[in-house]
Amino acid sequence: MRISLSKAEIKRCNDFAYKCAENQQMIEFGQQDTVERSIREIGRDNLIGKIAETAFAKMLKNRYGISINLDFEFYPRGVWDKEDAVINGWSIDVKATRQGGKWLLIEWNKLNFRQRDDNLSHLYVMASVGWDRNIEQPTGTVELVGCVPLDHLRPGVKNTLVLRKGSNIPGTSTPLQADNYGIHFSNLITDWDRVINAINNNKPPNTENYPNPYTGQTTAEIERLR
Repeated sequence: MRISLSKAEIKRCNDFAYKCAENQQMIEFGQQDTVERSIREIGRDNLIGKIAETAFAKMLKNRYGISINLDFEFYPRGVWDKEDAVINGWSIDVKATRQGGKWLLIEWNKLNFRQRDDNLSHLYVMASVGWDRNIEQPTGTVELVGCVPLDHLRPGVKNTLVLRKGSNIPGTSTPLQADNYGIHFSNLITDWDRVINAINNNKPPNTENYPNPYTGQTTAEIERLR
């Protein structure tokens, strides 16, 4: 589903993204041995993500009459926001890549971090952000590619790959900076009417039995050990 954003919406995302970048950690989640990223690179990634969130919110409002509050707060270094959207108790995380990417990648470190805070998302939405690489600027269009539930992000699930740090994203020469679960765009759920209907008419799934990607411990087991 393609969503178009106005110049004002893009500007708001841009202003937030680069201001926020000045106060962010320059390494990936828990990846102390990776090369630090520049403020410009962090800002660009922030911009891509915030554009995706804005497009998702616009789709929900225009197509389904659902309003969500977008987070444009600035957080202290080392403090992370929670989820991108909550609908009927469902926590939703919006992931994004520049146009041309073909994989939903979910870092193990982020899953580990969220699980230990008992804040796992129930659904992961993937967006492809239109991008003019000649001028390194967004085009204003976003393709909401599809989504997957948390339960798909584990070993042994059909079409979910375990992609280890240092290996290349499949079909590319781009090495991964962290361990990830990867799902190709062609294997995402794309029926938005069915997805939103399920969210509106069902309680969110329990995350107690979700296995930690590193240890295999479930959320419930981690809670008992606190």
